[in-house]
Amino acid sequence: MRALNGEAGNGDGGLSAQRVVLVCLGIAVAASVIWLISLDSRLTFIADDWMLLVKRQGWGASYFLEPFHGSNIVGLAVVFKLLREVFGIGSATPYYVASILTFAGSAVLLFVYLKRRVGEWPALFAAVLILFLGAAFEDLLFAFQIGYFGSVAAGLGMLIALDREDDVGDRFACALLVLSLSLASVGLAFAAAALVDLAFGRRPRGRRVYVALLPIALYGLWWLGWGHDASSHVSVDNALEGPKFVFEAAAAGVTSLLGLATGDGSEPDQPHLIWGKLVLIAGLLLLGFRIVRDRGVSRGLAVALALGLAFWLAIALNHDSRRLPTSSRFQYPSAVFLLLIAGEMLRGVRIPRWAIVPAVVVTGLAVSGGISLIEREQSERWAPYADSLRSTLAAVEIAGASADPHFQLAFPPEIEASARAYFLATDQHGSPAFDEGELVERPTGEREGADLTLAQALGLSLVPPGKGDRIIACQQLQASAEGGTGITLLRGGFSFRNETGADVEVMLSRFAPGLPVSLGPLPPGETASLEVPRDNSPRPWNLGLVGEGPVQLCTTESAPA
Repeated sequence: MRALNGEAGNGDGGLSAQRVVLVCLGIAVAASVIWLISLDSRLTFIADDWMLLVKRQGWGASYFLEPFHGSNIVGLAVVFKLLREVFGIGSATPYYVASILTFAGSAVLLFVYLKRRVGEWPALFAAVLILFLGAAFEDLLFAFQIGYFGSVAAGLGMLIALDREDDVGDRFACALLVLSLSLASVGLAFAAAALVDLAFGRRPRGRRVYVALLPIALYGLWWLGWGHDASSHVSVDNALEGPKFVFEAAAAGVTSLLGLATGDGSEPDQPHLIWGKLVLIAGLLLLGFRIVRDRGVSRGLAVALALGLAFWLAIALNHDSRRLPTSSRFQYPSAVFLLLIAGEMLRGVRIPRWAIVPAVVVTGLAVSGGISLIEREQSERWAPYADSLRSTLAAVEIAGASADPHFQLAFPPEIEASARAYFLATDQHGSPAFDEGELVERPTGEREGADLTLAQALGLSLVPPGKGDRIIACQQLQASAEGGTGITLLRGGFSFRNETGADVEVMLSRFAPGLPVSLGPLPPGETASLEVPRDNSPRPWNLGLVGEGPVQLCTTESAPA
């Protein structure tokens, strides 16, 4: 019986088999790209994207060279800057397209690398598992992760170039390692792999030592200049927990490849992680058997092990409560490195053709699980987050020139930027926010959030009346438990006098049906003023007074300066 792996046979039969595999790979790549872009097209920029789009401005060295979460992102900053200059920031789709195409390219490079070791069909199954790795949704639904995908793709290209074992391959490998290190910290794992390849390679080390050392030296220069100031979570406790962390991270990768992941990895107990641990233990036993049988570790296996261990140890040493071994953000590189290790373990093993049937079943189930997970996360978490953020940004843009330039916009979970920085970016590159017509059609919760943001950006608050303020006209209103008054405030100065015997809470709304904005309690017998500035919307504010009894509302004019 012919083997499932190995080189293609002679004649039309072998060529036909290669064509079938390539057609299947092309279909899988196209399906994955179309599917992922369709999911991403409903999203806007997320979290860290805003750091490069809004928080960092200009063309100065700091834009490109400042570390982010301790990582060198020079290459990523260049990519985002080019995308912003060409496509603007009105839509995130071009950024997602670039990210997903880079991701698909990494899967193709994985296929090329594994094909030389285990043959076309096993390499195809590996690529398909990556293309539909739903457990990596935090990467696949996040344009910023073009850096992650690019770093892994460049690293895989480096491994393919090193396979040539000639001067041309070494030069390409060196350049690709520089690129990998400039895009994301996962490039450090490929630097470790390059060092191991240098140690195990057959060619004279002196002639090719630059392949690893030159990129590492460039990275070191960046670290001395900028990277050493980055925050770090490296600690003795993390080092002591390292072996356990590495095991659980690898087991989580196995669980993800099997399509058994159930969430973002933040749960205290992963319900299916036990299966990943059991498969990993079996894999470790087979790895030990292979090493004993071969009386040592081969060059390819040493390189693959260096990749995985360097990556898992690095995140183990620098982890915190949000960077768990099961985190979704780590599943993509973990899965790639596990497949590289498996490919080296199976190198030279003759796999019977009947094995294609269980391989298809396992791959199909894994793909189904991955698709289900990422679609659920997109619909339940990421799309609502994107919509809510666009509603918030719409409120800031309605505030316009009247907004406090120092008002801080929150881009959860960590990024904040001033209204001034946001307007500077949108004036030059377009707006990602909903327009006012879209905002009024949004769900109630989003419109309530927009009202709160708008009030904060405009600085609406009750203040003591000015000594020289002139009263133009007054009317008597009635506070109630429900708060509705039927009165609207457009713009200008207003004063409120509480003529009841208890506090009255002054409330506002503009787009929401209720009264989400509280200006605070007005004590009995007290008078307070409110200034409503002109902004970019003709829509008035609805006034609410929560309490019981009469309140005098007056329009006022501030005294000349």
